[in-house]
Amino acid sequence: MQLRVRRFGPDDWEQARVARLASVRDGFGEDSDFYREQAALEPAAWRVVLTEHVRFGAFDGDRPVGTACWRAGDDGDGRLYGMWVHPDLRGTGVADALVDAVTAVAREHGSRTLSLKVEPDNARAIAFYLRSGFVADGVPGPGLTVMSRPV
Repeated sequence: MQLRVRRFGPDDWEQARVARLASVRDGFGEDSDFYREQAALEPAAWRVVLTEHVRFGAFDGDRPVGTACWRAGDDGDGRLYGMWVHPDLRGTGVADALVDAVTAVAREHGSRTLSLKVEPDNARAIAFYLRSGFVADGVPGPGLTVMSRPV
């Protein structure tokens, strides 16, 4: 595998779209309303998203194999969201590379912590985040566990 992680800018909307649609297809299926909504976004909408959000893509050659996003929280600390790794490549270091990229951006923006929300029944993701230094902070609502770690 020739892993490459890169931050998308507004002009990278086509690659960002490919990576995002791969993640939504894997999580929700092509027949879902969410997939159809994402697939219908116009190029201008993708450019806005990539201007307002920090999104990374992981690629093996031209094939999207992962994605993750960062944004500042209301408290100024960082939020990791939209994390996805292709099922065939889970456990290969793709997730580590994406978390490293998000952590670097969080540091650039002066975040003290990085937090995320994960489904409590997603044992594989929770185990990965624990290995990556995150700790469970609590349950903010139905079906989500909050985890965080120092940046």
